[in-house]
Amino acid sequence: MTMRRVGSIFTAVILAAAAVAVSARADERSPNIQGRLALVLIDADALACSPCLASLEALCRAVPQLVQRERMIGVLTYRESGPADPRRARIIRTKWTGYCRAGGIGFPATIDDAHLFDSLNRDGTAVIVFDPTGGGLKRWTPPFSTGMVAEITGYLLGR
Repeated sequence: MTMRRVGSIFTAVILAAAAVAVSARADERSPNIQGRLALVLIDADALACSPCLASLEALCRAVPQLVQRERMIGVLTYRESGPADPRRARIIRTKWTGYCRAGGIGFPATIDDAHLFDSLNRDGTAVIVFDPTGGGLKRWTPPFSTGMVAEITGYLLGR
């Protein structure tokens, strides 16, 4: 099963802080999505493989651009085998910008230079939804079925 509960207290704290930050930007005319947040962990190594991120593109086609901008936050993760190399982060950022333009992805994303999310992203790209009204966290990993895309979209739209 690709959906599972995320049990780490560390994860909950990070997602709660992110939800507060995004809620501060939320459009007050959209009360049905207040408090809901999707953290999209993107394995930067997958950026070289378009089929690897096809599920993410399908999800972004299903989620309206306004909801993407207000309710989704991306974190690009990568692993380093040696000393930190700032050039790698620049290359990843450039690839991500091109991928967003080509794939119609509209949510903001940052690069995890400090590698804080490495433990959450061991399995590659994932979507973690924080829903305070439903009292929990849920996680999905690609490939996303049509039902999974509908479920994630439903959470973000407050259904």
